[in-house]
Amino acid sequence: MRRLVSLAAVVGLATGVLIAPPLAAAAPAADGERGTITWHDCDPSLDLDGFECGTLTVPLDWDNLDNPANAEVALAIHRATSSKRIGALTFNPGGPGESGLSPGAAVRSALPAQVRNRFDLVAWDPRGIGLTMPQLEGCNADPEPSYSPPILGPVDWDALAEAMYDLQAAKNIQCLDANPDVAPYLGTYYVIRDLDAMRAALGVEQWNYWGMSYGTRIGYSYAREFPDRLRTLVLDGSWSPNLTITSWMNGATWNYATAQAIWSRLFGKKMAYRLQRVVDGLEVRTFPVDGGDFTRWNMVGTFWGSISYQAAYPDLTDFITYAYKALYGKSAKKRRAAAAKASEVLDLLPRDDPSAALNMNFINCRDTGDYPAVDAIARTASVAARIESVASAQVALTKGVHCAGLPADFTKGFTPLTESLKLPIAPVVINSLGDTRTEYDFGRTMANFLWDSSLITYEGTQHVTYLQTPSTCINSAVTQYFLTQAAPGDRTCGYVASPTD
Repeated sequence: MRRLVSLAAVVGLATGVLIAPPLAAAAPAADGERGTITWHDCDPSLDLDGFECGTLTVPLDWDNLDNPANAEVALAIHRATSSKRIGALTFNPGGPGESGLSPGAAVRSALPAQVRNRFDLVAWDPRGIGLTMPQLEGCNADPEPSYSPPILGPVDWDALAEAMYDLQAAKNIQCLDANPDVAPYLGTYYVIRDLDAMRAALGVEQWNYWGMSYGTRIGYSYAREFPDRLRTLVLDGSWSPNLTITSWMNGATWNYATAQAIWSRLFGKKMAYRLQRVVDGLEVRTFPVDGGDFTRWNMVGTFWGSISYQAAYPDLTDFITYAYKALYGKSAKKRRAAAAKASEVLDLLPRDDPSAALNMNFINCRDTGDYPAVDAIARTASVAARIESVASAQVALTKGVHCAGLPADFTKGFTPLTESLKLPIAPVVINSLGDTRTEYDFGRTMANFLWDSSLITYEGTQHVTYLQTPSTCINSAVTQYFLTQAAPGDRTCGYVASPTD
């Protein structure tokens, strides 16, 4: 039984920091004073051996410093071990909603020795996440949907969109009402100010920043607000700088077809044929697995969710092979045997943690604009189903209803770029051609808007690629960039199979 090991499946990446000694003449700050770090033992559940842990106190509302309420940002630092230390590297693992502390030790272990030894690594939990306080509480709305989609046959997309919209609206409104003093202060607008306060409290002149997935939004936003406070900037699995909920939703009408084409090419025409036959076959039939029948609605949380992780490819090829035989086997006995094998493989596939869903909603809705109405969501889902699959339509619906029930002015800090942004540094943007989570067009757009940026394109479906694939074309270039600030330039890196592929 294969088990997957993937940093990206666990979390996103952050950057570490250089801690300067305090000035000799400075008076010691009191614990809990704004802008200071209270050092303490690390939480034993996090396995942060070699790290020093602390809590940074910052204003809850950066726009109103007279508000006495504070936020407490949990962080940990592992100091460089080389006398040739370069500086501080920090990271964010993504989400929104992922802890940076939980994968801190794994991220450090994955870094090349010359990076690990020459940079202090700083891990931290963003607002509302992990050990950082305050957090959302009392978000317990769980109303019954008014429409359940059929397992087979035609789908009433108008009815399904309305049902999902009402369901999400009830959850969002109930959670917002239960957290009037927390929810308005979530979002990247506040996170980047916390990050800069952390930089100052640690005595760091400039960050080296590695953002994964949502972490790219933090990195880009930080660079836009504090351009002189970055030495290097890597945006890995990048979002578009002008993302709206509508553009995010509309991407589902073509993104899965692109991913299917890219992934299928890696495994030959037979696998491409079988995958398409499984997608088509699930429109008219199902097959049994542990816990019930496998249907077209299950593809998003299994196959399409796992295609983002190259380490899962062996299990995905096995699953498609068994699913194909379970749907089209020549005898009932062979179909049952194949279905049993498919069920076993499903247990090996990575799963997303749904526990951070409301954090994700509030952060995304604070960060973006253009919340679509129900009729627009239904139209997009219908188009996605027609030109791609029910899975694509399902994703379009989920993205479209993200901000249901929230006021249009809930957004905070969303200012679209209308011309190129020139930074003092040359950023590096990395995206895979077939990434289903941050589609390639998002990364291409980010690179287009960042002056002098390097765009590294990976010919696979991996979401977040640095150190997640064996590609020296990517790994060596990014490592050298961190060490020397040498821009790798635009490049396309071919697919390189993992040892388990």
